[in-house]
Amino acid sequence: MKRTPEKLGKAFAGRLDDVKDMFVDRGDVVDVLALGVLSREHVLVVGPPGTAKSRLLERFCRLLETKPFSYLLTRFTEPAEIFGSIDVKEFQDNSVYKINTAGMLPEARIAHLDEVFRGSSAILNTLLSLINERTFHTGQTVLRSPLISLVGSANEIPNDPELEAFSDRFLLRCIVQYVGDDDLDDVLTQGWKDEQNRIKADVSSDDDRWDRELVPLQPAELADLQQAVGKVELAPVRATYTKILRSLRAEGVTFSDRRAVKAQKVFAASALLRGRMTADESDLARMVHLWTDLADEGTLRRIVADHGVPVDAPGSGARDPVLIKIDLRSIARLRDQATTGAELQKLAQDNKRLAHELRRQHPGEADLIKAVEQEQIALITKLRELDPERWLS
Repeated sequence: MKRTPEKLGKAFAGRLDDVKDMFVDRGDVVDVLALGVLSREHVLVVGPPGTAKSRLLERFCRLLETKPFSYLLTRFTEPAEIFGSIDVKEFQDNSVYKINTAGMLPEARIAHLDEVFRGSSAILNTLLSLINERTFHTGQTVLRSPLISLVGSANEIPNDPELEAFSDRFLLRCIVQYVGDDDLDDVLTQGWKDEQNRIKADVSSDDDRWDRELVPLQPAELADLQQAVGKVELAPVRATYTKILRSLRAEGVTFSDRRAVKAQKVFAASALLRGRMTADESDLARMVHLWTDLADEGTLRRIVADHGVPVDAPGSGARDPVLIKIDLRSIARLRDQATTGAELQKLAQDNKRLAHELRRQHPGEADLIKAVEQEQIALITKLRELDPERWLS
């Protein structure tokens, strides 16, 4: 008997818990991946290397009975490495330009591109068509791609206006860090268990043996859930959501109209995973994964909490000072590279947000506050050097 969307959503959530149990402190990533798949939206995971991003995605894809297309992008990566090479025989025999996409990203259901922002303009422009329309142009033929979700990962989000349009296509975002000291023992225990299973699989040439405990979601069941997303009732949360959006605008938080509209699919997917066909205000907590600028994450979290929506972090929505330090280092590095006043003004605006965030959420971080203030002075100094006449008046 075919299960209702509510029962199917709850069952899928239970299987997600099985994946979460295989990792330490990575529950948010699993949830965000699931929301991306159900809403057919794309996911950006931000964090340092060695945080189990690739392995987690592989395990997650086992639930969907698929293997992700995975690749590490560099500035030297050629489009053929991602999308496929020219079909030489077809070209020689029939003078037809055709790309052989077998086993490449255009034919993947889930794709993972590590260091996704390092791709060339040729790669990123082609990706835009794939992630927007799910189409791929090969000569005069337009192929439909089965792509459900592209997962991009990066150590940081570059502060580059030319990448803003591409970056905004990743609706869902998640930050991962190395686990805390209290969880190190769990990481070592779970990691050794994984290594033991990996050794067994390698010796027996049985790649699936150690993941057979995962019960996959059948393709037809996933399609049913994706269809059900469009049938979830959102009326109960729309008034609160509108108020949150107005508060975000009032505080200068970047949140595009496109992002605001698409976010509703995420709320609907969240309700389904909780076995409901009607959204409630707890589903609005997913907004903490919808930020555009990493510097706004703490503010967004606080505003959502201020409207009575329970979020996972404390009600203050305070962001870890370690993340603020990462942002500060990024601003300092980009300052050294900046060659125009517009670039420096944007960096100064971002730095001001860090200062505001620190004073509001971490007033005791005196050294970090001082470092942000010194960076603001450095930015103003370089601005004056680039345009002295403007500052003399």
